[in-house]
Amino acid sequence: MGSISFMNVTLKNNRKLLRSNNHKPFSKMNGGGSKKQSYKPYVLPKLQPHVLRRIRRRVRRENRKLFIKKLIIGITVLLILIYLIGFKTN
Repeated sequence: MGSISFMNVTLKNNRKLLRSNNHKPFSKMNGGGSKKQSYKPYVLPKLQPHVLRRIRRRVRRENRKLFIKKLIIGITVLLILIYLIGFKTN
């Protein structure tokens, strides 16, 4: 009979939580779902067009290098897998 009384107490506590106005759903989750945080947006400084062009070129170059590295690693891993699978079938 002890488990039934614990169940009743749990149900009663849950009802109290639902009735109280202090309970906000998802408040214990990461980020606190119902909290509103005001923040001051960062304002980028005005830059001259040639500086922006230089930055754009640099970012494109870095992205291209990163893409080539990822592509080489991916192809290498794929070739190794194909090689290993080929030995398993023979």
